[in-house]
Amino acid sequence: MRKPDIFDEIIQCLKTGAQIGADASVSEEVLHDLYSRPVRETPPTPAGRTSRPAHPAAASARDGLPPAYAPDIPEWESLRTECASCRNCGLGRTRTNMVFADGNPHAELMFIGEGPGADEDATGVPFVGRAGELLSRMIAAMTFDRATETCIANIVKCRPPGNRNPADDEAAACMPYLKRQIAMVNPKVIVLLGAVPLLYLFNLKGIMKLRGRWLDYNGIPVMPTYHPAFLLRNPPAKKDAWADLQAVMAVFGRKPAPRR
Repeated sequence: MRKPDIFDEIIQCLKTGAQIGADASVSEEVLHDLYSRPVRETPPTPAGRTSRPAHPAAASARDGLPPAYAPDIPEWESLRTECASCRNCGLGRTRTNMVFADGNPHAELMFIGEGPGADEDATGVPFVGRAGELLSRMIAAMTFDRATETCIANIVKCRPPGNRNPADDEAAACMPYLKRQIAMVNPKVIVLLGAVPLLYLFNLKGIMKLRGRWLDYNGIPVMPTYHPAFLLRNPPAKKDAWADLQAVMAVFGRKPAPRR
């Protein structure tokens, strides 16, 4: 008998009207498969550049190579330059690289995390390393392309020493930049990754209580869920995170694609 497939279970749940969540039964083996199975993905955008969808003909001509990178809206690049020169808090003096964003500034789906870690500080790209790999798998499971269909940013754009959470003054100094990013992207949905963005965007605490509950940011639906780093430490929580991501997919009319 072949190995169970998470997408088979999801499709069966959809046929019966059930949802995968606290009241649904999904095997631990299937959830492990979703979050550990390698996927083919586009490499993160190099620091200082932003990806945009290539023309379909150009994409096919590249025969599976990463999509071409192109200059984006002037306001976006101007804000990137402004952030690169920012010294509004102490983090600007200790960083290696400012970590602005990754993905497409025209994307309808935006992810917001807490702040750069060591890998992000070294590369200037948000969500690389193990947590970034898991986020990429989560995005792929949602049937989105990380490089062209999402935009990823953080509460703060410089690494807090020791990978600690941002301090209140550091977040306050950086939040105006993030709010301008959100306004420029104007996504259809925002996904908050962890307790830190929930705190600084909504002044709310309790990610375990509030995950999976829709919030509103200036008319944009917002879904709080667990940070990928938390999921790496707490694998059983992946079931709840997947339920949250399914709710986001439903807004876009997307369903998990069956595996070949």
